[in-house]
Amino acid sequence: MASSPTVSSPSKSSKAPPSQQSSTTATSQPEKAHAIDILPTPVAQTYSHIHPTILLALYSLRFSAVVTDPVSTLWSDLPLYTALQTAHGEAGTGEVSADVKKTPSSSGKRKRQAAGNKSGTLSQKLTAAFIALTLTFLLGTPALSLLLILFGAPFTTHTAHTVLCAAHMALLTVTPLVYVHGVDGPVWKQIWAFARPADAVWGGALGACVGAWLGAVPIPLDWDRPWQAYPITILTGAYIGFAAGQLIGRSPLLYGKRVEFD
Repeated sequence: MASSPTVSSPSKSSKAPPSQQSSTTATSQPEKAHAIDILPTPVAQTYSHIHPTILLALYSLRFSAVVTDPVSTLWSDLPLYTALQTAHGEAGTGEVSADVKKTPSSSGKRKRQAAGNKSGTLSQKLTAAFIALTLTFLLGTPALSLLLILFGAPFTTHTAHTVLCAAHMALLTVTPLVYVHGVDGPVWKQIWAFARPADAVWGGALGACVGAWLGAVPIPLDWDRPWQAYPITILTGAYIGFAAGQLIGRSPLLYGKRVEFD
């Protein structure tokens, strides 16, 4: 026999104002993360596909100069790569996630902005780019320099090589992630925990890291080739991995899927 329903006495939490109750519920039950979509504009769709090709083509053209003089070449090319990564975000690639587009209030706000506040949208893009580049060079570059040293890079020598390699890698990994996700702490916890679904932004960052790690393999081999010098192969692997990761991350093979840890 089913037991009769009982009425429990109200707890202290039930007496809280509705605003506090809603905020508590939102905090305890975070929204499910969604993959980042490419904006459905011709500019965004086109540039999102040709951007990895442009980076690889430019790196290929400058490869001989990198082998001859890594420090001066990587330093002189850094502004150009910075401009390309900034244009990648400013063009609208990966700017709006599915979370934003599925929220009615946010959708209505974006329609109003598209109708009569184009200057505000441009200001938001410039602000996002400024924050992304600031964190790239002030936090991402030192952090990646330390990681390179921990993984075997010279500690007392080749300092410029390490910092410039880290700066280029930060442009490939930190800049797109910060531009898209901002500085939201819970979101970055999901990124570090591999809890977010795969997309072009996530795939490019992960591909650059994996490519740099694999690129270190030829350095200790006794082939006596000029291109084996540190950090040429690491940076080459990072750029190749970034391009491959972006393409694979947006493909049906991985897009929207999560890494499952059993």
